[in-house]
Amino acid sequence: MDNREEQIIQYAKEIRVLRNAADEYDDSSPGGLVFKIQLLTQAHVLMGRVSAFKDGEYKRIYSLRKRVYAETKRDAARGDKTNAAELAVLKHRDMEAEAYEKMHLWRNEFASLTEHLHELRLRLRVDLNTHIGGGQDGL
Repeated sequence: MDNREEQIIQYAKEIRVLRNAADEYDDSSPGGLVFKIQLLTQAHVLMGRVSAFKDGEYKRIYSLRKRVYAETKRDAARGDKTNAAELAVLKHRDMEAEAYEKMHLWRNEFASLTEHLHELRLRLRVDLNTHIGGGQDGL
């Protein structure tokens, strides 16, 4: 495991801690919302990094599969070169499928948290507007 993978694992642990800490705050008060938004924003930044790493990981495995296929097809003896190349990349296809799954999981988590943060910020804006004197009746 290289340094980047260890860093991504650490990011995932930090994301879990930040999300659990954010869940401890009450959504019904502006102060609680502010702290929750701060914690989730920190988690969101880390999620973006993990998501980008997973995208790159998928692309690296895809590239490896394509290279192994081409090299095997080129170096195969006479006969069914395509079949030899397909057999050579079976393991790589499985790795690629797993990386693709993880890539989409992190993309979806990132997008979901983005939407959740938008909702929380809007609720905070409405709460502050209502509590500070911008209520409907103008009082």
